[in-house]
Amino acid sequence: MPKYPLWPHRLVFNFAYGRWCTFFVLFGSILFLFYLVGALSDIREEAIPLFFCFAIAYIIPASHYVSEQTLAAFDSLKPSLDLGVAELAAIDDSLGGVSAKSQIQTLTIGVVAGFGHDYLLLTSDLGMMEAVQSLDGRNIAFLLITIFIWALLTTEIFFLINNVRVFARLAKNHVRVDLLNTVALRGFSRVAVYSTLILMGALAGFPLLLLETETNYVTALPGFMATFFPMLFIFLIPLLPIRKRIKNSKAQELNAIQNRINQLTQGDDNLVENRETLSQLQPLLDYRREIRHVAEWPFDSPALFRLLFYLFIPPLTWVGAALIERLVDTVNF
Repeated sequence: MPKYPLWPHRLVFNFAYGRWCTFFVLFGSILFLFYLVGALSDIREEAIPLFFCFAIAYIIPASHYVSEQTLAAFDSLKPSLDLGVAELAAIDDSLGGVSAKSQIQTLTIGVVAGFGHDYLLLTSDLGMMEAVQSLDGRNIAFLLITIFIWALLTTEIFFLINNVRVFARLAKNHVRVDLLNTVALRGFSRVAVYSTLILMGALAGFPLLLLETETNYVTALPGFMATFFPMLFIFLIPLLPIRKRIKNSKAQELNAIQNRINQLTQGDDNLVENRETLSQLQPLLDYRREIRHVAEWPFDSPALFRLLFYLFIPPLTWVGAALIERLVDTVNF
């Protein structure tokens, strides 16, 4: 079945700094649409439009970047995989695109989820018919863009989950673990971290939803939960199998080293005087020390730094949102 680029990736400009240009064009275009429907007439009502602008403008180019990094991570793992050329090409194809049928299915799921969220928004305070009758252009725009956000997030999350599952299968069955060269396995951590960062960045925008005076947790909680739990899954799925492989390899290697040490020292009551045995023992002790220091999680420093940096962003945005909300409540505009 032929694979095609994800439909949001087709919106990204294909030239130098194209992703940055895509971000600003999308942000400005959506903001202008909200201006046309009167959603920016009051500063106290700008939080939700800003969230929608940021979410769409961020997720699309960020996902395009993560897709490139996923392919680069797979390329770095190829020398360590016991797969043939045809199998490697098939995986390349699956990581770079999705079949039209799968894209339609995930898009449908996202649209249905968006309608479900809209229903909750409409009926949380009023009855369905009363809520529909009170709709204006601003609220209709919010409902439609909510459906689009759900369709976009669902498409991206399914795509990321499919890719990390591919890496999990590689970690379980096809990668060769060299304890003295675990750098070759860092592609697994790169995929986990980069795939997580796109969703973590999206989570950072959710506090904007709570700045609106008329909103409640029905506005933000469904999208937050639908993003947060898949993010944990996406982070752990490619890392747990490779960590288990490294841990088991360490245990087997340390056991083999200890057996060799036992063979050399067994029955020797005067080991200190036995220079021949000591000369054979010293490399084994050095090797055991090196194996014990092998990290079981194959993180590289740049990926770990990005993860730690992004972990601070959502809490900081929540604190900032609370401070802004208090400012808006106390200042008379």
